[in-house]
Amino acid sequence: MFVMNALNLENINRNAAYQVEQVGESPYLFYFMTDYGVEYEIVIKSNDVFIPSGAYALDIINIWQQPSPGDPKFKQTLMAIIEEFFMQNNDVMLYVTETKDRKQASRNRLFVRWFNTYEYRERFFIKTAEGTMEGQMNFMAIISRKDNPRLQEAIEEFDETTSFLFD
Repeated sequence: MFVMNALNLENINRNAAYQVEQVGESPYLFYFMTDYGVEYEIVIKSNDVFIPSGAYALDIINIWQQPSPGDPKFKQTLMAIIEEFFMQNNDVMLYVTETKDRKQASRNRLFVRWFNTYEYRERFFIKTAEGTMEGQMNFMAIISRKDNPRLQEAIEEFDETTSFLFD
């Protein structure tokens, strides 16, 4: 497994609409609060489940599970964190939607729309997959810089794993 380079909080905050803080000593756990009082943690962690050769998973956690209205500042802040990840690491990122409240399809559409309208979209490759696992619909995406030398291998592993996992 690879060692992820730490993200530069100063770079993130230069581009983020909300003030982002690191949580504790972890350089891969971030926190911010929206204008609507919704608190988020963004976690980037190692994950070799979907891509056995190695990837990082992006988790977006609404800490208190509060309703979150459409917020362009949220998108700008999240994309600043993702952009900094890819500035510091030429690795693969996975996004798997949260399933506990059955809003995963909406979350997936929103995330993909954000990514497809991102101003630096041409730098990245994104591919989504959806299917049921144990009767529950799941959505995920693989994201990478286009110049990642492992991109083709990662795509093949992602396709193989999702076709195996989905019913």
